[in-house]
Amino acid sequence: METTNETQSCRYTDDTIKNKYVAKLLHPVKLSGFQSLRMDDIAKTMDLSKATLYKYFPSRDEIIDYLAQLFVRFVVGSESQFETGSGEAFIKGFNSSFAQTLMIANYGTEVFFHDLREVYPQLMASIDVAISERHERLRRFYEQGMAEGCFHESNATLLILQDELMFRNLLDPHYLMKHNLTLRGAIGDYYQIKKRQLFKPDVYEQIDDAAMTERIEQLVRKVTYGVY
Repeated sequence: METTNETQSCRYTDDTIKNKYVAKLLHPVKLSGFQSLRMDDIAKTMDLSKATLYKYFPSRDEIIDYLAQLFVRFVVGSESQFETGSGEAFIKGFNSSFAQTLMIANYGTEVFFHDLREVYPQLMASIDVAISERHERLRRFYEQGMAEGCFHESNATLLILQDELMFRNLLDPHYLMKHNLTLRGAIGDYYQIKKRQLFKPDVYEQIDDAAMTERIEQLVRKVTYGVY
């Protein structure tokens, strides 16, 4: 089938395609930020010619805007409202939040956020709002689990902060080396620790780790190899 000029033009404005290319920047940007990235570097990372890159993104500003939106939609806001009402629902919500918090810590690095605060403070503000909204959803989820007798009584805000601080450390290769840890082992062990800390015994006994074990493997590959 012959590709028309109109079809090609639509392709260059298709948000799904544009997000696919921008997602390729998540890994390098989390490591080094974006201030030093030139359009040549971006084109190489996206595996596009520079001419084709400009057809998708007329400016570097637009690329960073898409990157921040991508972070909000797919990294911060990919969870729907947490289901409650049963042990199974709380187990599912816990597993989802554990994985998502790890991904937020992985891609939301200090060097990336520093660059946003300096150059695009309005984009950083939108990320801050999205993270705050997620914290509120997660806080209500924990408190509901406590009220329904699935979770041990605890401070929900501190549970959230505990995960964020722990994942930042576990994602630091120097920290892992200092404490003779591997990323895969540390994430898996922390998942087990968090389960025991959070769930009451009757709900804990219902947990089947098979699916989450595979999910942790996928998360480790994302962190290590930049697979989005």
